[in-house]
Amino acid sequence: MDSIKAFLKANAWLALAIVVIAVALYQFVDPAPPREITMATGDEEGRYFELGEYLKAQLRREGVTLNVISTAGSKDNMELLTDADSDVSIAFVQSGMEEIFDHGETVLGSLGSLYYEPIWIFYRSEIALDSVTGLKGMRVAVGESGSGTRAVAQYLLAENGLLDSDNGFGLVEEGGKRAVELLQDGEVDAAFFTVSPQSDIIRALIDLPGVDFLDIRRSAAYTARYPFISSVSISEGLLDLERNIPDSDRTTLASTATLVVNERFHPALTPLVLELLSRRLQQGGVLEKPGEFPSPSHVGFSLTKEAEHFYEYGPPFLLRYLPFWAASLVDRLVIFIIPLLVIMVPLMKVAGPLYRWRIRSRIYKWYRYLLETDRRLAEGEIVDREQEKRQLDKLADELASIDVPLSYSDELYQLKQHVEYVSRRLESSRPTAQ
Repeated sequence: MDSIKAFLKANAWLALAIVVIAVALYQFVDPAPPREITMATGDEEGRYFELGEYLKAQLRREGVTLNVISTAGSKDNMELLTDADSDVSIAFVQSGMEEIFDHGETVLGSLGSLYYEPIWIFYRSEIALDSVTGLKGMRVAVGESGSGTRAVAQYLLAENGLLDSDNGFGLVEEGGKRAVELLQDGEVDAAFFTVSPQSDIIRALIDLPGVDFLDIRRSAAYTARYPFISSVSISEGLLDLERNIPDSDRTTLASTATLVVNERFHPALTPLVLELLSRRLQQGGVLEKPGEFPSPSHVGFSLTKEAEHFYEYGPPFLLRYLPFWAASLVDRLVIFIIPLLVIMVPLMKVAGPLYRWRIRSRIYKWYRYLLETDRRLAEGEIVDREQEKRQLDKLADELASIDVPLSYSDELYQLKQHVEYVSRRLESSRPTAQ
């Protein structure tokens, strides 16, 4: 028991070192993922909102509550992401918004693109439109204020020099079903839409007599100049096979729906969200190939490092076999424990030698006294031999009661023999009575 106490006493510093190192390493471990996050989507009739509701249901099974906020579109979502007083940490954003929205000092990152969002320019056939520049002087519905359609439409029109104050150009901030009505009633000459080919809006537009959509013949020039824009082929009959609409292959521009996050979004949720979306989007769509999305391409903001890891290696190993919270806990423990072990193993190796030094230092202390006594005895410097004898007897009694580990018992017995030896020398050197 005394040897255990001695060992613990000799290595008490090790416990303090473990506490200090653990506190230091804890600073590098991310806090646990939140149980509740907020997402900005879009109009309740749009695909942004639909995917948001899908994620909400799936994340609930993983113990995460997703609050879904309906908005007017990408511009509103960007404002919520950059608002310090907002709870939104993740949002659907149309690619290209980074070019026209000033997000200030807010750090934003992308989790990838999800699907194509064709940019349709429907117009009244009577105006015989053959290019974007042909819209000069016309009344054009460019989407609701705050929508991605409004932002991209304004961007494309400006690039074609159509927003100069002296060209009589008229912008109408209406989109969706209202823009369809304006086009039908002749109140606008053309309208921008950013919707799927299978949407109800496209169905309504192709049913309107005297309305057609623009074939973007310069699509290669647009995609070369603007990385966030893609071109997609609208093949003959894609919109309606029975009526063969369109009656020939055409090309239109497309942005992509992307997921954008701010610093409030916990990185551990990235692989979970992307894995859930992969399951949803794996079948592809009318314009998307199976497995094409989610994708690291056609994103405006740089991918987060967690998203890059997902696209390169897939979901983390633990997430494939464990529930999200269990995988997250193990992952955080690994980040904490492995560096701790790497540091502590060499320190633990010092414990044994330090303990041996503590034991031997006690023995060496007594040897120092014996050597000094033996030297003074040899040089005749001892005056009070009785006092020296009492000191040696006291040392012998102390050694008789001392407890040392078994591995050091030979050194203890050698010390006892050497005490006895010095005592005999002291006795034999006593002057003989006359």
